[in-house]
Amino acid sequence: MKSLQNKIVLKGLLRFLLATFFCLVLMIFWVVFHDKSRISNDLIFGLSFLLILAMIFGDYGLKVSETMKNHVKFHSGEDCKRLGLKIGFVAAIPSYVGVIALFLAKIQLIKAPLWLFAVFNVYFYPIFDLFLTEAEYQTINEHSILVLSSIPIYSFIVLVILPLIMPLACQIGYSIGYNNIDVKAKLFYKKNI
Repeated sequence: MKSLQNKIVLKGLLRFLLATFFCLVLMIFWVVFHDKSRISNDLIFGLSFLLILAMIFGDYGLKVSETMKNHVKFHSGEDCKRLGLKIGFVAAIPSYVGVIALFLAKIQLIKAPLWLFAVFNVYFYPIFDLFLTEAEYQTINEHSILVLSSIPIYSFIVLVILPLIMPLACQIGYSIGYNNIDVKAKLFYKKNI
């Protein structure tokens, strides 16, 4: 049973790569429209990226729940109602690696480039860009480079909270499938009293 759960959790890490791929494709459009209207662009793309992330992990949680429910029912496996959280937290590890590297660069313990954060957190980058309006930039060889130590500290609170979307969405999808909740009936049909 544990080996099946571990296999499922590691496959959840592949969902991280899938979400990164989709968001990288959309990031091309974010870059094109970035200078036109920065704040509205960051909000629209940021929310779109978060929805992509939530849908990918919610869908994976829903698909995995059927497998686990059948394993518990027919193969007398152990009950695993919180597997969605485990999948989501393992998938969030690369995001937290990027956040930690960015924070260590902010307090000048290491010299981590901004692209390190962006690679592991491409789906949070438009929202993070909202906080960069107060950051300082240096001009080096006619290129404008962000001074990482000038990133506002409160932006790190948001960056720590945002990856929690992965375990939350995965657990919601997992719970819906594991507990046979009919979302359509709950949303569209009233209960007869």
